[in-house]
This record gives sequence, structure tokens and C-alpha cells, in this order.
Amino acid sequence: MAKSPIYTTFPPGELEKTLKALALKTCVVTDAPNGWKASRLHRLHSKWHECEVLYPDGSSGTCYYIRHSPKCHTFRYEWGEPSENGYRESLPHVSFLEALGRDAGSVEGKIHELAPSAFSSAISKEQQDARRVQPPYMSYGLRKVDSKLSTLSRERAIALAGKYALCARLQPSGKLLAVSTTFETLDEANAAFRERGNTELVIALACRWARCWMAVRFNPLHGEQPP
Repeated sequence: MAKSPIYTTFPPGELEKTLKALALKTCVVTDAPNGWKASRLHRLHSKWHECEVLYPDGSSGTCYYIRHSPKCHTFRYEWGEPSENGYRESLPHVSFLEALGRDAGSVEGKIHELAPSAFSSAISKEQQDARRVQPPYMSYGLRKVDSKLSTLSRERAIALAGKYALCARLQPSGKLLAVSTTFETLDEANAAFRERGNTELVIALACRWARCWMAVRFNPLHGEQPP
């Protein structure tokens, strides 16, 4: 005698939650945009779209869009020229937790809208990294300390870590020497840079782990500064 099938009922919302958890475990791509071919980034997330983007400093880069669900999206921005290993600098990821259209136009519009936010987060992270005791690990490997460029004592580096200043570049060593008072924010340093009008000066951060002044990498004024 054939057995009757067993049916399982789910409370409202429980079925969707269970299917989502199953999709993550089995690496099944769900809610893929119509006509888009998802390419695997790693076992849980898929890259669904990418496009070129322009940052506030005038440089260009690439943004990779990852769609987790209709109201959960991640935008991964890359900045700068590729390193020796072929990797580009990765900016802090930006999450968007609202409904977003499945078409390329909606996604690219949001990519360009959030680019300044990613760049601002990179400025904040650069200042935080300057306060570190050990060098940060970048996408292309661990940053190395060049003792030949150290110009600050241990005590001085601790006291100034994460502060900005206008610096002159010494020749031929290339070391940076502060020629202004220190500033707590990049906006203050940029204002002082504009006021002086000397394009030979460099806006730099006091770096604790390197014990020296380091030229900032993320700054909207890079177009006005020397390389």
C-alpha cells in the first residue's frame, strides 16, 4: 500500500528565510538580474555587474556590484594603478540596504552616487592606519617600513600620529619635513594648502608605524599637488 506524501507547512516568512539559508550553503545564486550572467567571486557572493567610476580626486577606477538580495547590496570600489602583483587598491566596501532595480542603469546610477562615500571612507581609514603600531596589510601585501625615511622619534610619532601637516620634500632623500602647524582633519589641511598657494608643498600624515610624514594618498586636491 502506497504511503501518502508528507507535507510541511511554514509560518509566514519562514519559507523565504529557509530558502535563503539553503542558497548560501549550496552556493546557488538567487534573484539574479534578468539577462545578467553572474561570475563567482567566492563561495558565497557573485559579481553581477561592474563599471568604470570617477573619484573626487579626478582618478578613475572600477566598481564591482554584488547583489545579495533585493534589499541588500555591496559595492566594492578599486582605486589607483595596479601594483607589481597586478592588484589595485581596494576602498572600503559600501553597503546599500534598500530596494534597487535589477537593470544596469539603476545599478550604475547607484555606483556613481556612492563613489564619493567610498572615497571619504578611504580618507578616514588612511588616517586610522597612520595611528597603527604595526603597518596595515593591504590588498597587495604587507606594507614595509623603510627605516631610511624615518624622521620622527618614537615619542614624537606617537604624539603626532594621524595628524596632518604641510610638508616640504627634501632632496635628494625624498623625506618630508613639516613646515606648518598640525591639523586634525584633512579639510583643515586643504584649507591651509589653498591659503598658502604653494604647489611645491605636500599634505602629509604623521605615521606612527613608519615614524615619518607620509604623503596622503586619498585627497580631492591631488590634482593641485605635485606627484
